[in-house]
Amino acid sequence: MRNDIFKAYDIRGKYPADVNEEAAGAIGFGLARYLDEHEHGPVVVGYDSRLGSTSLAERAIVGLQQGGRDVVEIGLVTSPMFYFSVNRLAAAGGLMVTASHNPASYNGFKLVREEAIPMAMGTGLEIIQREAEAAPAIENGTSRARQAPMAKAYAQYFLDRFVGPFTRRMVVDAGNGVAGTILPDVLDPLGIPYTGLLFEPDGRFPNHEANPLVDENLTSLRHEMRASPGAIGVAFDGDGDRVAFLDEEGVRIRGDLITALIAEALLAREGSGIVLYDLRSSHAVPEAIATHGGEPVRIRVGHAFIKQAMREKRALCGGELSYHYYFRDFFYCESGILAMLLVLEILEERNLTLKAAIAPLRTYAHSDEVNFQVTDPKSTIERIATIFDDATQDRLDGLTVTYPDWWFNLR
Repeated sequence: MRNDIFKAYDIRGKYPADVNEEAAGAIGFGLARYLDEHEHGPVVVGYDSRLGSTSLAERAIVGLQQGGRDVVEIGLVTSPMFYFSVNRLAAAGGLMVTASHNPASYNGFKLVREEAIPMAMGTGLEIIQREAEAAPAIENGTSRARQAPMAKAYAQYFLDRFVGPFTRRMVVDAGNGVAGTILPDVLDPLGIPYTGLLFEPDGRFPNHEANPLVDENLTSLRHEMRASPGAIGVAFDGDGDRVAFLDEEGVRIRGDLITALIAEALLAREGSGIVLYDLRSSHAVPEAIATHGGEPVRIRVGHAFIKQAMREKRALCGGELSYHYYFRDFFYCESGILAMLLVLEILEERNLTLKAAIAPLRTYAHSDEVNFQVTDPKSTIERIATIFDDATQDRLDGLTVTYPDWWFNLR
C-alpha cells in the first residue's frame, strides 16, 4: 500500500494503481483498530458510482470485519447520505468510498467517527494510516455486512422540512454522479419543476467531469438552460456534497455569495447565530451576516476544519468558496440538496430571480480562485510576504495580505 494516498483530509489516488483493493482492506482494518479504542457500535460503509467503488467497499468491509467490527452497508449513496446514515444508525463511525469531484481515474475514502465527525491528519487519520500499514493480509472473501438502504429515510428528511409551493424552474445537472439517484425522490414529491440532466450514474463520467468548479463542465447545463428561459441552473459534483448555482442568464454564482444568501435567510428565522465563512470569501459575506444579526467567523479552508469549528461554536451554518455549505441542522455537515432547497425557498419567498437576489451582495470585485504551479510553495509565500511587508498580514491559512482597499490570500 502506498503511503502517499493518505492526504490531509482523506485518502485518494488513481485506481487501481494507487488506491486498490489491497489498500481498501488494510484501511478497513486500520479503521476497525482505531474505533476499538474509541467507539462501540456498527461501522457504516457506503460508496459512490466510480469505477471500482463497489469492489473497494467490499474489501474494506472484509477488513473491518477481520478487525472485529460489525458493518452496516448502505450501498450506492452520496456523501451527505453517508453522513446522514452514520447519525441515523447511531454508528461508531463510517467509511465512504469516493474521490468526490476528482477525475474518473481517481478513487478514495472518507473516514468519519461517531456523528460523522471527519477524520483528518491530526485527528485520527494518521493513526489509521499507521494501523493500515501494519495490517495483516486481508482475505479476498465475501463480506457478511448487514444491508440498510437509506434512500427513503434520507428523502423524507427533506420532505419533512420543505412544503412548497415551488414554482421556480430548475435545470439540474448531476454530472453522471450519484446525486442523480436521490434527486427525483426529493424533487418530485415537492412538485418542483425541473429538467434533469445526466442523472444516470456512470463512473466513467463520459460527458464531463463532475466538478462544477471548472467552468467548462457547465457547458451542457448552460445549453439545456437556453431551452428553459427563466430557469436557474444547479450542478452537483460526483459525490453530491458540492452544488453550484447559475442564474437565469447562465452566470455561475460564487460559493461565498450563496453562503451569504443562505445565511441571511436562516438568520431571519433564528434571529441570531454564528455563521462561518472561509477566508477566501468576499468582504461582502461577513458584512451581510452582521447586517442580518449574525456573528461572522472567518475560518481556514477544508471540510474537516470547518466541521470541527461548526461543532465547537454550534454555528448556524457555514460555507466555502468551493460550493460546500454546512448546516447545524444537518449534523454540522454539508448538504448540496439542503442548500439547493433553501435557495429555491428564498427565491419563492422574496419573489425574486436568482440574479436579483444575488445583486445586493456584489459590492466588491473578486477574482475567484486562481491556481499556479510553483516548485517551492513555502519559499514562494515567504518571498511574497516580504514584498508586501507594509500590509496587514495573517497566517490563518497560507498568507493573507490586507490593505485598506484590497486584499489577497495565497495558500
